[in-house]
Amino acid sequence: MTSSDKDFMRRAIALAKEGMKNNAGGPFGAVIVKDGEIISEGFNRVTSTNDPTAHAEIVAIKEAVRNLNLFS
Repeated sequence: MTSSDKDFMRRAIALAKEGMKNNAGGPFGAVIVKDGEIISEGFNRVTSTNDPTAHAEIVAIKEAVRNLNLFS
């Protein structure tokens, strides 16, 4: 892993902790990186939103789509 990869993983871990602190869902965080920059991120929100699809990676994907103006 490069130092950037480690930074991205640290951010995902921080997001997981944030979600747990907020009782949003399980201990999962995700970041999506493009060209060496985080373009979106998310943490598990399954229990707080009562949405079985609100996993960290799905939350991050939806945010990435919005941020990149895809599928609008």
